[in-house]
Amino acid sequence: MSENQINEAFTNAYNNFDSRPLVGETLRKFYIDDFTKDAVKSIKTTITISKKYRKMLVIGHRGCGKSTILNKVSEELKNDFYLVSFSAADTLNMNDVETIDILISIYLQLLNSMNERDINVPIQRFNDVMKSVKQKLNLTEVGVTLLKILTFKIKVENESRATLREEFRNQIEILDNSISDCIESIDEHYKTNNNPGKDVLIIIDDLDKLLPEFAEKIFFKDSHLLTMPKAKIIYTFPLETYYCEAFNTYVDRYEDQFISLVVVDQNKNGDIGIQQLEKLVLKRISEQYIEEEALKEMILSSGGLLRDLIKFMQDACKEAIVSESMIIDQNIAEKVINKTANQYKRLFDFPNYREYIEKIADKSQRDEIENIKLIYLLKYLFILEYRFEDDLWYDVHPCLKKVLNGELK
Repeated sequence: MSENQINEAFTNAYNNFDSRPLVGETLRKFYIDDFTKDAVKSIKTTITISKKYRKMLVIGHRGCGKSTILNKVSEELKNDFYLVSFSAADTLNMNDVETIDILISIYLQLLNSMNERDINVPIQRFNDVMKSVKQKLNLTEVGVTLLKILTFKIKVENESRATLREEFRNQIEILDNSISDCIESIDEHYKTNNNPGKDVLIIIDDLDKLLPEFAEKIFFKDSHLLTMPKAKIIYTFPLETYYCEAFNTYVDRYEDQFISLVVVDQNKNGDIGIQQLEKLVLKRISEQYIEEEALKEMILSSGGLLRDLIKFMQDACKEAIVSESMIIDQNIAEKVINKTANQYKRLFDFPNYREYIEKIADKSQRDEIENIKLIYLLKYLFILEYRFEDDLWYDVHPCLKKVLNGELK
């Protein structure tokens, strides 16, 4: 095989290991259900059998595969529900978020989706609601153009966002009725002699990236607003907020689904997880281009966190090209693992948290660590949470463990 052919193979694999969630064509091409099928089935079942307007939280570490799982859920439920799926990061300013912003976004996304699918939009209510907003923002546009402008302004313009908030905060009932009008119009559109209509399912991704002060206010203090829309809604939810004491107070208002990391600890039945992740990798690169031991080392060093494994593999493909190697061997694997380990070395607060990390590593002293410290360690992936069957445990990220054990070269 020529050098050009090898470089082309690694270049294609590099792009196959894109860190973005699988969706559309990439979902169909690269998705495997070995370690996600239970979560997908649980979410689908909850949505299908729950009360008509039930709200659901999907929780897990950053990079554990939540978005891909929700994209798979969307794919499998799109014929059974009227699906509206969007990213909070695409529609909101994540550094300045209030609950009312989310409700406004739900309203605007519903209207946009109805327009795209040629469903009768309750235009009179929309015009009435937006009349004052248009005056205050000096807008003359109408219809679809106005929708696009407002969607843009709520994300990027502080003054416009404040105006929209003020208008709708004083008209919560009107906003709720406007959302309900959309949902009723959608239901009517799909009603036939043999079809009772379609329930609306709204999936809002990336709310797990909210800062804790925003998340606690939105999901707890303002939960009455978040659960108000007359539709089934799935929200992603920050792992650190899951550990707040207030969660137990408000959990009854939501269903919740925890997405576990893939278990790769061989003392915890990790051989199955290792095999599953090998399959995930070999969907994106031919096994002739990677040594078996090198792949296993990267899987173990990821701790079962998909984001890190994908990053290892992308870096390894690039390093193979740079070093003119015909295969990803253990030297390349060690190099890309050390790169991530050094990031942990730079970021970890050794004086203040080393003793807590050591307690977690001991696996017997979790009950000696305050939640506020555990939340910090989980948020920055220094500590990883695992669930398998009825067991729950914590472990130090393998890359940080490598630093603490002095194994970096």
